[in-house]
Amino acid sequence: MEEISRIRIKEYCRSHKTKKAEQLARLVEMSYDLYCEGTDYDAIILECLIEREKDPELRKAIEDLDDFLFPY
Repeated sequence: MEEISRIRIKEYCRSHKTKKAEQLARLVEMSYDLYCEGTDYDAIILECLIEREKDPELRKAIEDLDDFLFPY
């Protein structure tokens, strides 16, 4: 996963105090831990966030996060 994608997501999380921002922040932190595995629920959350995201840069960053956490 490119670090720029993590930075974009972190910037979004700092500027928004929503459930979406909380979920993204948790998943980005999980991406730094090599031993942490996402759950099926996490994968569903990411898919829903990708579908609903209107900002193309943030959408690309979330897609990168999804590809990194769930390569299968």
